[in-house]
Amino acid sequence: MAHRSQCSSAGDNPLDPNYLPAHYREEYRLAIDALVEENLHGYYQFLQRVDVVDFLCSAEIEYIQSFVQVPHEGNYGDQQRCLQECEGDSSSDTYWPIHSDLDAPDLDLGWPQLNHFVGPTEVTTFVNPAEHDMPSIKVQARRLIKNAQQVVAIVMDMFTDVDIFAEILDAAMRNVAVYILLDEQNAHHFVNMLSNCRINLESIQYLRVRTVSGISYQCRSGKTLKGQMMDRFLLTDCRAVLSGNYR
Repeated sequence: MAHRSQCSSAGDNPLDPNYLPAHYREEYRLAIDALVEENLHGYYQFLQRVDVVDFLCSAEIEYIQSFVQVPHEGNYGDQQRCLQECEGDSSSDTYWPIHSDLDAPDLDLGWPQLNHFVGPTEVTTFVNPAEHDMPSIKVQARRLIKNAQQVVAIVMDMFTDVDIFAEILDAAMRNVAVYILLDEQNAHHFVNMLSNCRINLESIQYLRVRTVSGISYQCRSGKTLKGQMMDRFLLTDCRAVLSGNYR
């Protein structure tokens, strides 16, 4: 039996003082469908009709309206048939494995094999601008990359820092495997940085760059909306992780 410290505070026992009931609002999903199909007027009309407070900020509304995609003819027909087979029970998050399941690429440059932790876990908080006796977040990121011996893994929603990229190039030249994961919507900023620096990724043997999108949202009409990957963290040698934002 698991110890209490290993159990979730939001367990399944409704009598537990820390129990949290599942939170789901179908009205939210239908309101987003109304926004996609009927623009702002339909969205606000739906909220008023079902007596739901406006739950989207202006930036989220603008993003939804800007990036919604109309389905291609072939995929749309397949999805419509799937909806008919489900007899109308499908909601906006209907799952189509043949359209969404993709295998993650192999880490062909290798990955450290660690079977145990070395030394105690230590957590340090950095702020920007830096305190008098502490390095800044950017300095710490450069330091971790410079000291890496096996692998550097970076996940960024937007990567435009030429100083950090210079450290990455230096690590790759030292035969350190470097993996960069970028948000698909903002990847063009990274490409522009490479162009300005006159860097050809294909010439860097120990560097791999991949883009990913956020979760895909499926409307009843077949229109789709891709979310964004908003994470930011740096991992080196599977021993140190830096997470945060210094912009």
